[in-house]
Amino acid sequence: MSKKTLKYLGFLGFLGFGGFQFFVTGRTTDISQFAFFAFFAYFWIAKLSVGIPDERYFYNVQQAQAFVGNLAVLEAAALFLLSIAFSRSTEVLVFGIALLFASLIIGFAVKLYQLEEK
Repeated sequence: MSKKTLKYLGFLGFLGFGGFQFFVTGRTTDISQFAFFAFFAYFWIAKLSVGIPDERYFYNVQQAQAFVGNLAVLEAAALFLLSIAFSRSTEVLVFGIALLFASLIIGFAVKLYQLEEK
């Protein structure tokens, strides 16, 4: 994909607002639309100017992956505790999974952008 089209993929993140339909319809599947917020990561990825990836870029990707790995462990532990506390409510679990997915993707993009701009 060209750099121009990557920039526009970020607008798919606005589909995440469709998750608020849950409050009107009451369907649990509507909550999963919050995962579309992960597409907002393309706004940060499109800002990176990486013509030819070099060693520093690969090192920064590893650093961003390590950051997201630690974040994933913390978020999975929080989701596990939520599943114990709200074991009867599937809505909370579906929202937690969608939020976990979106936050990890966005966290990787933001961390990589920060490392590349150093």
